[in-house]
Amino acid sequence: MPTPRAASRRIRVRPRVIVAGLAILAVAGALAVAYVLLNPSVLPPRSPVPVATAPMSTVARTYMAAAQSQDCGMTRALTTSNTWSWCGNPRLLAYRFVARTGADGECMAYDVTIDSSNPSMASGTEPWSLCFRQTKDGWRLWDQGQG
Repeated sequence: MPTPRAASRRIRVRPRVIVAGLAILAVAGALAVAYVLLNPSVLPPRSPVPVATAPMSTVARTYMAAAQSQDCGMTRALTTSNTWSWCGNPRLLAYRFVARTGADGECMAYDVTIDSSNPSMASGTEPWSLCFRQTKDGWRLWDQGQG
């Protein structure tokens, strides 16, 4: 049978263990939130990804709207590993569809207005093309660039 002194000591130790456990959970939670905020590509899309049978034009519209609203989860979901997903810098401020292009019609030409801190891309309005490929998940961005 424990002595009164041992029981008293055990009672004093339990609150310390609980406080230490809560502190560890708080730190882990803060680290998880910081990771998500500093790595926007891990965020899920804010709305449903177009279904695999969606036409390329629907996927292109969804992609451009996501890029403008900085929905990094959506742009990542609609991009193949062949190119980068539009997320953050440069920031897409506005866009206007110009034409469907490419020998096979799988590219979309736009005029885009961007704000950029990237020295390789000046802020302003310029032509931009998105080229898509059919995958098992539907149309996905394969390549992009000026012109």
